[in-house]
Amino acid sequence: FISTYSLKGQHEKAVLYFTRALKLNRNYLSAWTLMGHEYVEMKNPSAAIDAYRRAVDINPRDYRAWYGLGQTYELLQMPYYALYYYRRATQLRPGDARMWCAMGQCYEHEQLAMDDAAIRCYSRAVDNNDREGIALHKLAKLHDKLGQKDQAADYYARNLSRLEAEDAAEGADAMEALLFLGT
Repeated sequence: FISTYSLKGQHEKAVLYFTRALKLNRNYLSAWTLMGHEYVEMKNPSAAIDAYRRAVDINPRDYRAWYGLGQTYELLQMPYYALYYYRRATQLRPGDARMWCAMGQCYEHEQLAMDDAAIRCYSRAVDNNDREGIALHKLAKLHDKLGQKDQAADYYARNLSRLEAEDAAEGADAMEALLFLGT
């Protein structure tokens, strides 16, 4: 019922109903986590952080709240904080490629510029079946940036194969791969 408001983009109404649910049960973990997501959508990072922290206080093993904290701090351009929270989420869900991609993006941030660490994270994402293909593309670009052309070509080719298998070989990622492989 509440998620209907979220899906319709009625985030304020969703927060209202989550607040009502929390009046009935202050330890309702999902309500805190989902309310954090709503606050992120409403561009209210301080309220989102508060909601996610309450969720973590209730259950420190809830990877979604840790991940939400990481996303919120990443939106605030605070990669060191984001990395801390993404690490916690990754410790709880080491087989989730999305967690590894999030950490990789943090390491790539200009304030950190830790390309080798980003490569390790994206490699872990590939090893954990990155369905969205984010990691393959990022690995190709990072290896190209570092002058490692053979590795870059391998990742561009693998990503292109994945895109062709999904009938999505017409987007920007495919064009970038074709351009690199063509040269």
